[in-house]
Amino acid sequence: MHDVVHVKPVCPSPGGTTVRAVRRGMPSFGKGPVPVPPQSGVAPSLVAAAMGLCNAWGPYEQTGVTVGHVIVLAIAPVCLTVAWRWRMARWNVILVCFWLLASAFTEIMADDSVHDAILALSRPFSVLVSFCGAMWALQRTRSVVRAYGVTFVAGLILNVYIFLRSNPSVDSWKYGYGPVVSLAVVLLAFVLLGRQKRSAAVLLVISMALVNLFQGFRSEFLIVCVAGAVTLLAGRRGPRSDWKRVVPVVVGLISLAVVVPNAYGYLASSGRLGIEQQYRWERQSRVDGGVLVGARPEIAASYVIVKESPIVGRGFTPEVSYRTRSEFLGKLQAGDVDFNERRENYYFGRGLYLHSVLFQLWTETGMAVIPGILLPVLFVLLALVAAVREGSRPYALLFAFLCSQLAWDLLFSPWPRLEGLYLGTAAAAAVLYLGSWSRSGPASAA
Repeated sequence: MHDVVHVKPVCPSPGGTTVRAVRRGMPSFGKGPVPVPPQSGVAPSLVAAAMGLCNAWGPYEQTGVTVGHVIVLAIAPVCLTVAWRWRMARWNVILVCFWLLASAFTEIMADDSVHDAILALSRPFSVLVSFCGAMWALQRTRSVVRAYGVTFVAGLILNVYIFLRSNPSVDSWKYGYGPVVSLAVVLLAFVLLGRQKRSAAVLLVISMALVNLFQGFRSEFLIVCVAGAVTLLAGRRGPRSDWKRVVPVVVGLISLAVVVPNAYGYLASSGRLGIEQQYRWERQSRVDGGVLVGARPEIAASYVIVKESPIVGRGFTPEVSYRTRSEFLGKLQAGDVDFNERRENYYFGRGLYLHSVLFQLWTETGMAVIPGILLPVLFVLLALVAAVREGSRPYALLFAFLCSQLAWDLLFSPWPRLEGLYLGTAAAAAVLYLGSWSRSGPASAA
């Protein structure tokens, strides 16, 4: 390409390529470090495999902290040293540590129980440890990265299996296996795309989207669809500049936002997706935001809760004044055609339960949580933009899926039990991808 200036070694790509061409004309995130020299022998592979597989077990499963985190703590000086070489990683570590300290301060001031304090502190702790562990593992040789990736997914699936055995769910796909299996399929498609097996990768992604659709997991269906659409559009090449590759992706996503609700509405309203989805479509399609947003007016009303104490947190079980509660419920009732008295107990029966990671943690810990939780998602978004600009289908698929999943959880889900693992590991992958750029610009991911 006309603006390639030099080549530098980085962590292996899915196809085994170990060099990337550095390009001019893109924003600089600071000089990347000298790549970590590969370690010989099987020890790094065994450690990485143990880190991934041991995510299946944890001392207290509700916290999302696992034995894999304990292994990372055992080699914490090495992991932190490796992560600290990257400027973006340093910022992430600092802001997540600030979140951790803010959580500790809030729990002390709120005089919460030891149980609640552990749950509150486990969130930033799991993000931080997962990030440092992934920063170490993903900078090793290709065999180490492969061992870590395979065992990481296997550990997540085992974790969900063990959790559901002791905590049965009415919908084990939506509240258990769905996100993890979707991630596994996306990673497999990522590898296939790196090996130029595009047809097999596309078939996998389409199949995963359909499985989520017929399981009634609409949000995961939309997330996989977005990742697939970005992948198909991102790989288009030509003599145009980098930013022009973003245009068809944006247009495609807008078209997807128009087509998918109409197609889903036709199938759901006709009863072809089952009675439950037909009922949910008929009820939620009449609400502002529609079925894809999940008809959750509490998101629009959450600012009522936050504005009562926007800077200082109120602890793991926030107390909300009756006036604020009435205002929240009034806005909720105005936007929800299916509002009933049980909804009040749903939100306020045990302190406060908002259907949003961002607003829930903001209420619990205060404004100090915002930088620490938003920066990892921002890194993933920037990595997605970089992959699209470079026309890299494998990385576009991976980061489109991760960005969509994390953004959805941030806005429309309560804190998932394994969110710390997802957030920390995704941030590490994004930092390494972005950090492969030199002073003059990013590395080509093609």
